Amino acid sequence: MRNSLFFLSLLLLLSCSSEPKTDNALLEKDKQTLAESMDSYKVLMYRFGKIAIRSSALEEAPNPEFASFKSKLENVNKKLMKGDSINLSGLSAMDYIGIYRDYRSMKEYIEKTDEDDFPTLGQVMEKKDAAKEGRKVEVLSQAQKEYNQNLEHAFLSALVLFSRDLGKQIALYESHKTKPIELPESEEKALMQFFRGFLFFDKGLYYLSEDEVTKNIDWLEANPKIPLPYSQQIFALGGAKGQGHLGLHAFNYLFRGIDRLMMKREIDEERGLKDLEVFLADSKQLGMDNEAIWAIESYLYLKQEQPEKAIAALSKLKSSGMLSANEKKAIDESIAYLQDRESGKVLNGVYDKYFLSKIVSKYMVSLLAKVDWQQLLKNKKIPHTEEIFKTVNSFKGFMVKMEDYASGESLKEVGKGLQETGTNLWEKAKESLQQE
Repeated sequence: MRNSLFFLSLLLLLSCSSEPKTDNALLEKDKQTLAESMDSYKVLMYRFGKIAIRSSALEEAPNPEFASFKSKLENVNKKLMKGDSINLSGLSAMDYIGIYRDYRSMKEYIEKTDEDDFPTLGQVMEKKDAAKEGRKVEVLSQAQKEYNQNLEHAFLSALVLFSRDLGKQIALYESHKTKPIELPESEEKALMQFFRGFLFFDKGLYYLSEDEVTKNIDWLEANPKIPLPYSQQIFALGGAKGQGHLGLHAFNYLFRGIDRLMMKREIDEERGLKDLEVFLADSKQLGMDNEAIWAIESYLYLKQEQPEKAIAALSKLKSSGMLSANEKKAIDESIAYLQDRESGKVLNGVYDKYFLSKIVSKYMVSLLAKVDWQQLLKNKKIPHTEEIFKTVNSFKGFMVKMEDYASGESLKEVGKGLQETGTNLWEKAKESLQQE
C-alpha cells in the first residue's frame, strides 16, 4: 500500500512538473510551435513560387537534387515572370494545372529546401537588367546577400500582412525568415525585431514576442541618443528630434507589457503592468492620444480601483472609428457595470486582457497599414524596389488561383469549362494531374 501511494505521488509530481515553467523553457516551447505552424499548404505553395523565381538567378545547380528539378522550376518561372514582374493575365487553366502538377511532384523537395539558399529577389531583377544591358552581374558577398535578404523578408512581412489574399500566415513566415541576430546593431535590426515581436504576439507566441522586444529595449536604453528617423516615419511621430527613439521605446514596452499580461504566471502580470506604465509615461512625453493609450489607461485604472477615470478612458475608446459595433457594445456594458458595481468587485469577461490585446493589435495594424512601404524602401536605396513590389502584388493573385486548383471542387469547375471547350483538353488535364 505504501509503495502504491509512493508511486502515485511520484506520478502526480512528474505530471505537475511536465509543463515548462522557466522563461527559457517557455521560449523554447514557442519556438517549436512557430516551426510547426510553418508546415501548411499556403506557406508551402508560397515558398514554391519564391523558390521558382529566386532559383532563376542561379548560374549553376547547387546540388544534384536541384538539378533533377531545374527544368520544372524554370518552366514555372517562365509562366510566372513576364519582364521584371509576375504577370498572370496570360495564364490559362492548363497553365495553372501544369504548375499545380509540378508543385505536387516537387512537394517533398520544397518542404526541405530553404529559399535563402538561392539568390535574392533583388539579384533576380539585377540579372535581368544585366542581360538587357550586356554586362556581367555583380557578385554579392555572403554578408551583403544576407543583409539584403533580411531586408527583403522584413519588408515583405509588412507588405503581405495587409493583404487579404496572403495575410498573417505569410507575414509570419516572412518574419520567421528574418535573422536579426546576423545584423549589426542598427535601426533596421531594431525595426525587424519589433515587427517580429508584433507578429509573434498576434500569433499568441508571447515568450517569443517578449524575447524580441526585450532585445530592443536593452539596445534602446543602452543607446539613448541614437537617431531613429525611420521609426519616426513609421509610427507617424512628427518632426521633433528624438521622437523616433522615444516612440520605438514606447511601443516595445507596450507589446512587452501585453505579452506579459497574456502569460499565465503571476510574476508575468506584475512585470506587464509595470511595462504598461512605462508605455504611458513615454506616450505622455510624445503627446500621443490614441486607441492604444485609451485601452491601456482603461485597464490600469480598473486594476487601480479608479472607476471614474476608467469610464473616461473607455468613453474615449468607444468614440474610435476603428472599433466594431460589437466592441463598442462591450465597452457600453463595461461602463454600465462600472457605474453600478459594488466597490472591490472586479470587471471580468467584458473588458479583460483579451479584449485589451485585441484593441492594441487592431491599433498597430491600422498604424502600419498607413505606411508607404514602397517609398520607405526607395528611401533606403534598395535596388529594384518597384519591380519587387509589382512581383509581390501579382503573387497575391497566383496564391488565390493555386488554392482554387488545390481544391477538388474547383478542379471540377475547371473540368466543366474544359469539357465545354473540348474533350481533348479535359483528358489532357486529367492525365497531367494523375502523373507524379
